[in-house]
Amino acid sequence: MNAKRFVPAIMFVLILIAGGSAFADECLDCHKDPAFKVQHPKLFNYYEEFDTSVHGVAGLSCVDCHGGDARTRDLDKAHVDVLKPVKFDQIHVTCGQCHTEQRDAFVTSNHFRILEEDGTAPNCATCHGAMEMDFIFVTRVKSTCLFCHNEESGVLPAVPGKADYVLNKINIIKGYRSFVDTHGKDRELVAELNQAYDKLTADWHEFDLVNVEKDTEKLLGAYRKAKAQAVKDRKK
Repeated sequence: MNAKRFVPAIMFVLILIAGGSAFADECLDCHKDPAFKVQHPKLFNYYEEFDTSVHGVAGLSCVDCHGGDARTRDLDKAHVDVLKPVKFDQIHVTCGQCHTEQRDAFVTSNHFRILEEDGTAPNCATCHGAMEMDFIFVTRVKSTCLFCHNEESGVLPAVPGKADYVLNKINIIKGYRSFVDTHGKDRELVAELNQAYDKLTADWHEFDLVNVEKDTEKLLGAYRKAKAQAVKDRKK
């Protein structure tokens, strides 16, 4: 898909995998029941986080990620294999059903290799959250990187600072992008810049910070130029 928003407006044109909006959603009806808040508070909290998330707002259902059967109130039938798609080493497969470019980049990364080998590397939920599916926040990513990449471990301790730097630059690009998307008269250029932005935010998931920094600086320069031209055009 092409319209993915990253920091902090990743996101994405979402596909309803299971067509959850076409029928009564017994999953959500059950989990949002006020009685559930008392009986199963943790699961009720999951519902509240999901309901206001980008996925909830887009109209997805529990079954779109978890599987199961949203058409039945039978507890066993509704929950068949619902945990399998969200096992730590399967998250990228589940998310990748919609976020294909991010998944394809991630599976080329050292993080994925380590995840496959011993399960200690991050997955999608490590940075984006689980039910709430946060947009990427720079501070969250930096603090997450520090768990492994620090002076004590000696494992590429410069990574958190570099990630912080690049993500802040991408945030700046995002601001320029909003202006250019709205006011840029050269729509062909706007489309090209959007494609480059989508590629950049997908390529981030390779975690090749050297190359992604170069691409970020290049795109930032292009957006600055495009914004300056858009400002001139508005004054004409």
